[in-house]
Amino acid sequence: MDLLCTESINSVNEAGGDPFNSSGSNNTATQQTPMEVRLNTAVKDPTFLNDRCLENLLKSEERHARHTSYFSTVQKDITPDMRRVVAEWMIDVCEEQNCQEEVCLLALSYMDRFLSLIPIRKTHLQILATACLLLASKLREPNYKALPVELLVFYTDHSITKKDLIRWELLVLSRLKWDVSTVTPLDFLELLLCRLPIENRKCHDISIEKVRKHAQAFISLAAREHYFSNYTASTVAASSIAASLSGLKWDLRSGQSISYLVNRFTDLTGIEQEFICECMDKMEALFQEQRRRLPQSHITSATATIVSQHMQPCVNLKCSATTPTDVIEL
Repeated sequence: MDLLCTESINSVNEAGGDPFNSSGSNNTATQQTPMEVRLNTAVKDPTFLNDRCLENLLKSEERHARHTSYFSTVQKDITPDMRRVVAEWMIDVCEEQNCQEEVCLLALSYMDRFLSLIPIRKTHLQILATACLLLASKLREPNYKALPVELLVFYTDHSITKKDLIRWELLVLSRLKWDVSTVTPLDFLELLLCRLPIENRKCHDISIEKVRKHAQAFISLAAREHYFSNYTASTVAASSIAASLSGLKWDLRSGQSISYLVNRFTDLTGIEQEFICECMDKMEALFQEQRRRLPQSHITSATATIVSQHMQPCVNLKCSATTPTDVIEL
């Protein structure tokens, strides 16, 4: 006897009739509406903002720290441009499916970790990315919202099969030694923001929430480029906050310099100031490049938020998660 429940949430009565009516009658009195799904979220717990949590995250990120590019050491058949195209495709898929922001960052982290260990052919890059999306959505999304295998196959324009995707999922897990609790920059964001003197009377229009949105956009922007994977998650998070405050002219209005901010990050995380400034400069340079390419670029709404607040007039952007055929055909 098999007790495994395999029906979907809305399969209780897809036709709208009474599931207990064997005649399949469409009597209005017996029609049912699809089951409504509500996701209960926990209230914010200040315990997760204490120093012990920050220390534990800093220790955890060291497990996966990299200091050299895998393109110069491991990968011979794929290029940074291919990685960028696939990363943008992954971001677009998550954006269209309203995934939590952590999903794509976690999937990109899995992909970068795998690529730093195992050389692959360029024809396998998209199926690797798809397997990483599948894993990340299972870990960070509620069960009913995890990206289905069939949907991911559809997003690849059926260039892969369900069977191959599941095989690659197991391959990724085995190569990562089933260590999927990777720390991302978003994990550090709140822990760092609550320890900074951001809000003051001199710049009342700059709130923590506003800085958070800008920092998330910088993190999303940086996720497209492989060289940011050489920085730790805490470095990327700190740099995104510094770049956001610099763009909002917080340093000019609050009386606090960016150097003060960088020193504060070093005290909190132990990251050398040189790395924070270097990462921040690369983020700002990437932002300026994207701003120049804005009319031709496909960037997510998160990035559009920061661009629209730095540029006039605002530009309305829309993603299209089409399969990255330029990677497949290269």
